[in-house]
Amino acid sequence: MLEGCRSNAFIMFRKTALFFTVLSLAFVTLKAQNDPTQFPNYSSVNSLELQTPDAEGIDEVDTLGFYLDEDENVVYQSDLGGSGSMLFSYFKNMPGYGLYKNFDILSVHYAHGANIEADTVVLGNYVHPAKFKITSNYGRRRRRMHYGVDLGYPTGTPVVAAFDGMVRVSKANAGGYGNLVVIRHDNNMETYYAHLSQRLVNPGQLVHAGDTIGLGGNTGRSYGSHLHFETRYLGIPINPNKIVDFTNYKLHSDTLYISAKSLNAKNLNVSNTAEVKKTTSSSSSSTSSSSSSSSDKVYYTVRNGDCLSKIAGRYHTSVNRIKQLNGLRSDFLRVGQRLRVR
Repeated sequence: MLEGCRSNAFIMFRKTALFFTVLSLAFVTLKAQNDPTQFPNYSSVNSLELQTPDAEGIDEVDTLGFYLDEDENVVYQSDLGGSGSMLFSYFKNMPGYGLYKNFDILSVHYAHGANIEADTVVLGNYVHPAKFKITSNYGRRRRRMHYGVDLGYPTGTPVVAAFDGMVRVSKANAGGYGNLVVIRHDNNMETYYAHLSQRLVNPGQLVHAGDTIGLGGNTGRSYGSHLHFETRYLGIPINPNKIVDFTNYKLHSDTLYISAKSLNAKNLNVSNTAEVKKTTSSSSSSTSSSSSSSSDKVYYTVRNGDCLSKIAGRYHTSVNRIKQLNGLRSDFLRVGQRLRVR
């Protein structure tokens, strides 16, 4: 009888201990969800309360009557790495592998921290993220740079991915950006979509050009509903107008040559913005290629899976011409090898 009482008492003790353990876990989970420093909860998508403008800091008004913000791209220390970073395992099938050093899902801006070589970017399939006109362009806004273009985009209107790729950042309250999505693309570019009212994708999610990634809004340092759109290469901002024809909602060209001359990964000043030269997609003969000046030369860095025929097809040239330009005696290529293709 005594043994039975001891057994029942032990069972009651275990049940009580289990109850308090579950209660403690629930309290910790609730506290983490309410802590803004924790990683956002992506199990559900909630519309953020739209920000209202302060009287202070308003400098000018664009053509649609939206207030332009000097601090739209405010960057906090946590956006540059350190305690604000969270690195995903970076696999070969992920965009930018072999070029980017990491896949950080919390740091807004990628910091390369190394010399950047010239590269030719094949842009691929493109879908315009928001078919509305520019209300504020790329360039200096009095005291600081505006590293993207603003499109007059109504709140709640779908925003789509510009190119195929993988979501790197999907973050609320990302400094001046507000609700922000950053996508790293198969073409090694990154695009930013800021001031969203809702984010509809998670970090690590694969997206195709034209997939809806969020809804237009007015979050962050924004004084009117619009989409802030940026294009970057290895963390360095490039004027989107160099890439996209915003009048006709299409690319200027399917290929971009990025010069390393004016790239500096440690600075984001306008003088260090990527120098971009558009290259035509039409085929050119060997005669015109041989007579082109040095400024028309186009180079390509060999990546995994590349071969001469694949590269020649991409740049509308021939295998023999590439071998001639580079003094190659065989078809063997090594990853990282820099080839002149024009």
